[in-house]
Amino acid sequence: MIVKTIYQTLEDRDNPDYIELHAPFKCNRKNAWLGNGYYFWDTFIEIAHWWGEFSYNNSYVICEASCDFNEENCLDLVGNTEHMLEFHNAINLLKKQKLIKNKTTVARILSFMKSKIPEFNYDAIRVYGINSIGNKEENKKYLYRLPFITNQAQFLDYKPPIQICVFNKKRVNFRNFKIVYPDKYIIDFMI
Repeated sequence: MIVKTIYQTLEDRDNPDYIELHAPFKCNRKNAWLGNGYYFWDTFIEIAHWWGEFSYNNSYVICEASCDFNEENCLDLVGNTEHMLEFHNAINLLKKQKLIKNKTTVARILSFMKSKIPEFNYDAIRVYGINSIGNKEENKKYLYRLPFITNQAQFLDYKPPIQICVFNKKRVNFRNFKIVYPDKYIIDFMI
C-alpha cells in the first residue's frame, strides 16, 4: 500500500468554509466517466488546474487530500495488467451475452461489474483518459510529452491525466482534505 496525494477541482462559489466542512463532493452526473463517485486527479496538480480552466472557466478551487492506494481495493486500469485483463474479461462476457453496443461506455461496464460480478469488491478505480486533454493550443501548457523519435507521432506522456474515482471514501482512508488553490482561501497564506 502507498499513500497517494489526490486533487479535487471544484467550481469557485466563494464558499471555502463550506468546502472544507463538506468536501469531498460526489459526482452524480449522468455522463460521469466512471459512474457515481468522488473524482480526483492523481498526483499531478497541474492536471487539476487544467480541469479548472477547462470546466470552470478559470473560476475554480483545488483541494488536496491523501488516501491509501492498494490494488486490493482499487481497480487500477493504469498500472496493473491483471486488472486490465479483469476489465477485458468483463467486456468479453458482455459481448458473449450480446449486451455490448456501439454506445457502451466505461461507466456501463463498471456498473455491470459492480452489480453482477461477486468478486468485484473495489472501493475505487484508477484510469488514464487517453486524449482527454487533447491538443488544442490553449491546453499545450498541460501536455507533458516527449517524443521517442524526433518527427514521429509516438511519445511518452510523463504527467498524464490520471483520474481516481472513489466509491467508498472510508475504505480508502480518505484524509487531510484542504484547499490548496487559490491562495486567498488558504488559511496559512500571508500577504
